[in-house]
Amino acid sequence: MAREVVVLPDGSEFPFWDDETRYAKTYHVACGHPRASDANPGTEDRPFATISAAAAVLNPGERVLVHGGTYRECVRPARGGDGPDRMIAYEAAPGEEVIVKGSQVWQPDLRPSEGWDLRSSREGIQVWMADLPAEWFQGYNPFLATNVFGELMTFIQAWSTVEMHRLQRRRGMIFLNGQPLHQVFRFEHLAEREAAFWVEDPGLRIHMRLPAGTDPAGVSFEVTTREQVFAPTQRRLGYLKVKGFRFEHAADGIPVPQRAAVSASQGHHWIIEDNSVRFANACGIDIGAQHWSMADYEPCGHHILRRNRISDCGVCGVAGVGKVDYTLVEDNLVERIGGRDIERLFECAGMKFHVAKGMLIRRNLFRHIRHANGLWLDYLNENCRVSGNVFADISSLSSAVYLEVSHAPNLIDHNVIWDVRGEPFDKGDPTAPITGGHGIRADSCEYAIVAHNLVGKVAHGFALYLGTMQDQREVGGRTGLARRQKVLNNIVVASPRRLCFGRADDNVAEGNLYDAGHDRVSFVVETPPPKSSQNLRGWQEFYGFDRSSTQATLAAELDPQTRELSLHIEGPAPRPAEVEPLRPEGAPTVGPFDADTWADLTAGKPVKVRLRAGPPGEA
Repeated sequence: MAREVVVLPDGSEFPFWDDETRYAKTYHVACGHPRASDANPGTEDRPFATISAAAAVLNPGERVLVHGGTYRECVRPARGGDGPDRMIAYEAAPGEEVIVKGSQVWQPDLRPSEGWDLRSSREGIQVWMADLPAEWFQGYNPFLATNVFGELMTFIQAWSTVEMHRLQRRRGMIFLNGQPLHQVFRFEHLAEREAAFWVEDPGLRIHMRLPAGTDPAGVSFEVTTREQVFAPTQRRLGYLKVKGFRFEHAADGIPVPQRAAVSASQGHHWIIEDNSVRFANACGIDIGAQHWSMADYEPCGHHILRRNRISDCGVCGVAGVGKVDYTLVEDNLVERIGGRDIERLFECAGMKFHVAKGMLIRRNLFRHIRHANGLWLDYLNENCRVSGNVFADISSLSSAVYLEVSHAPNLIDHNVIWDVRGEPFDKGDPTAPITGGHGIRADSCEYAIVAHNLVGKVAHGFALYLGTMQDQREVGGRTGLARRQKVLNNIVVASPRRLCFGRADDNVAEGNLYDAGHDRVSFVVETPPPKSSQNLRGWQEFYGFDRSSTQATLAAELDPQTRELSLHIEGPAPRPAEVEPLRPEGAPTVGPFDADTWADLTAGKPVKVRLRAGPPGEA
């Protein structure tokens, strides 16, 4: 097989690696086996009953196969591997469904609530109460711990009462028939909705309204009792592989610190692949330093995250506060992230990485995300490439792709971004204006390259924003300048606000194709004041931008479920610009298309393509 070569923005090759271990010993875990016991040796005929038993004995060059069943535990690996040829692997047995949950089954004796007043004139509202078993909570009770406390409270300024209630709700979750009940802040709020619960201090008594038609006799719930489901206690373990599991029901707190459902605990060289991670209170996976104030350490990063399905996480799907150098993130599905609706706390995204260096983020599918960015690279990112991803149906105070205050080259190329909307900045004020909702946002950066993307149906923000919203923020010893950036060979369709540069000097825009239906003051230069708004003709004549670019009648649509993109061009096509360091082979193109597809488009033929993004077979 030919060696894969992917070029990073500085022209170097991404350093691929993979598991090369010939495993000398395989342990077995099978909770459904009639002879399963943690006192067993972990053989196939005498397996362990829990994954934790295997985690205590695994050594480099060994693996555990976990057989089908539901395991209610938090797995704490005791040690890591020694290198690519001496890894430790945790694998679900092929073809078997292995579910690891941070919850317990709760079959309470529900009785009518007493001692509390709904303060509602509505009659016929039935509220039930029951007590959680105290023995479930030894050292950690998520129904007593609030979502946010301590250091993070210093970031909260002028938040509305509605938003503060979201931050002060408890971390615990309750599931009925696989779906979470809604948590309310006060007992009387139960009058406003059914399928909801309220927690009475000190976190052991639950009051709830059941969904209409639910018989309270014998009803069964799942209640989160653990902060995490797979996370070493010892930090900085390396060369671990986690493959094929379904992880659910983690009662983790809102970051920072980042202590996600599945956590590398500041480790390095992890392979996390083919897993499903869902229903985390805050974060699905963390792979970085976990906190801004962590001391520097080596080695770090060099993880592989591929073909995972990450969904229904309240704040962030995948997170890394630094120490994510040269990590490969590919072919993952990230959806339904941001349900806690606390975006102004600035940690919300499908994926968010800080101070990323040499990351390759490619062919991931981000969809149906609310109150969060799709992908966020947070300040001082260097030599990262974001390529071939699909972002669809995203509403955010910021953007689908956000590159924040970075002074070194980063490349955003060959992505498709579709249906992006802004949100009100103050969720407690119904008159607050809509803000954000950009397609690609590079804020106060230098050397950013935005090339060969298709950005469409951006309702409120700019399709492409390379501006100066944080031009007064000192990061890395200086403020960002929004200079020496390139916008090349992109297609912008059905987006009234096309392109914004923070400054006119040193930036380049060429080879782009714009929808002719949106040519009124759709280009902006922010500084120096006064802000300048232009159509394409003024943009070309007075600023010298986009002289090789064109506008045409464009018709496009993207189905987020099937990933089918249709596009039709009626009108002149631009002359593509050369993009360093890509140096594409064959005929140059515009947008994320190969040469044959681009030839059909420029000939006026309607084209429908199925985009390669997300896990294979995803629909």
